[in-house]
Amino acid sequence: MSKAGFKYDTTFGYPDCAGFRNGMCHPFKPFNLNTGQQIDIVEIPLVIMDRSLFRDYMRLDFKKAWKFTKNLIDTVEQYNGIITILWHNTCMQGENLKFYEEILNYCSRKSAWITSGEEVCNWWNKNS
Repeated sequence: MSKAGFKYDTTFGYPDCAGFRNGMCHPFKPFNLNTGQQIDIVEIPLVIMDRSLFRDYMRLDFKKAWKFTKNLIDTVEQYNGIITILWHNTCMQGENLKFYEEILNYCSRKSAWITSGEEVCNWWNKNS
């Protein structure tokens, strides 16, 4: 991806469950095991995806999904981390849209910095 000109990636997550695939909630530079060097890209880990919570994998109802999601958000806050949320356009309706809005509202009430991957990448490169 870095050779193609990408500066960051937000796809490093589990498709089958929400949570911390690399065990942390902070951006990082991935390591290439073949070359023994860091890859020149900022990885912003994916933590929550709509399909992981509901339809395809965990199959949680909205109450259990909210409890799980709230816990992830609170954990990220505790460690001053970053939470990346992937919500597909097919889930931007009905109860799924209301759930997504509740995530954003909850983060907003906690004064979270709600921004783009590009802004996170720029901040990380400036401060790391």
